[in-house]
Amino acid sequence: MKLGFKTAPQRVDWATLDAIWGLAGTLDVFDSAWTFDHIYPVDGDGACFEGWTTLALLAHHVPAKQVGHLVLANPYRHPGLVAKMATVMDHATNGRFVLGLGAGWHESEMNAYGMPFDPVPVRLRELEAGVRVIRALFGQEAGAWPAPGEGSSAEVGGVAVDAPPYRLSHARNDPLPLTPGGPPIWLGTQGERVGMRLVASYADGWNYSGGPVEEFTGKLAALDRACETAGRDRSAIEVSVQRRVGGTHEERRAALEYGREISRAGCDHLVFYVDPRDGPQGLRLLADDVAIPLRDEFGA
Repeated sequence: MKLGFKTAPQRVDWATLDAIWGLAGTLDVFDSAWTFDHIYPVDGDGACFEGWTTLALLAHHVPAKQVGHLVLANPYRHPGLVAKMATVMDHATNGRFVLGLGAGWHESEMNAYGMPFDPVPVRLRELEAGVRVIRALFGQEAGAWPAPGEGSSAEVGGVAVDAPPYRLSHARNDPLPLTPGGPPIWLGTQGERVGMRLVASYADGWNYSGGPVEEFTGKLAALDRACETAGRDRSAIEVSVQRRVGGTHEERRAALEYGREISRAGCDHLVFYVDPRDGPQGLRLLADDVAIPLRDEFGA
């Protein structure tokens, strides 16, 4: 089981956030480092840094770890732009970037910024369409330009995708991602029918947003069924789980026990979601009291 940490860039000053990630670069126990994709805090009012630029500026602190968002909201950006941004991160991190995607759920911030908060089935359809666009732009054809005499680049080559509401015509992504086929795509869908079908059809990884181990095992069984229907080996999909960890010793002890249970239940990659207001010391305590014991027990 791999281990990671996640800092929500909310209600914290930049110096503290920067110091946490600076410390993380010295802690070998963590395999990955994550942030979120929100404009407002997820649990009330307060300050919040934007997720893409936050990760881009912090990633240099953790040169040996995977980095990404758990997860990006598809409605916030055109998937063509996301493909280009992910390509930059793939190059800048030497292939360590993971593209986490979801359908979006934070209604208040979407309403505040004038983004339509469509019903769940619509958002899931658009997420599927977005992943199709991104996959196409990660492919070899997206990096090709017409040879001399073949015609205009507006009329020849590139990729065409008809995935409403997105339509691409002779679209290109040059340079192509450093990683063949593009960065791995993890989906944060939670529904046992449509959500797991999307994971089985398109994703390299699935992220469980957190909750009881019993609920996780039920969703994992649904993913198994979806993979069987899609004719795909479920072992090819990395299964990750998020777990919030408070700042007290009791909360860290509970997180350690949860880690043991979720590992036995089938988690491949456990990400601890910490409050950045606890500063670097909070991450160090997480490493000492939770991550290191789990690594020693499960060979993370």
